[in-house]
Amino acid sequence: MSGADGIYDARIKELAATARDLGPVEHADCRHEADNFLCGDRVTVEVERDGARIKAVGGKVRGCLLTQAAAALVSQAAPGLKVADLRGGIKQAEALMADGTPATGAWEGLNVFTPVHDAKHRHDCVLLPFQALAACLEQTDPQDD
Repeated sequence: MSGADGIYDARIKELAATARDLGPVEHADCRHEADNFLCGDRVTVEVERDGARIKAVGGKVRGCLLTQAAAALVSQAAPGLKVADLRGGIKQAEALMADGTPATGAWEGLNVFTPVHDAKHRHDCVLLPFQALAACLEQTDPQDD
């Protein structure tokens, strides 16, 4: 694969396929919808917390393969993490897109998006679920770390 096709490897496709399993979180503490007005992608993120830990992340995705895969990754990686770790994952996603810094720890799965770093016009697709997540967390307790 070359060019834009190179960003859609098997792992991205597998992640995107699991995005259809996202659904509402019955006892969500926050909900935020984010749109990418340039391409029409839309993500709704719902988070249920158990104190400083994340119990569940769900929502709805209408978007490209990259947006779907990123939303699925968030919903898979977040449960059990502390809110501070979730915020760290958001920063790791931003760094990966901005300068190619590899993700570590609970967020190593983000590295599947490394080829997207070179496709700057697709960064917003990967980051949209993380932006929705950040806004959702901000609703529940902006000072919680």
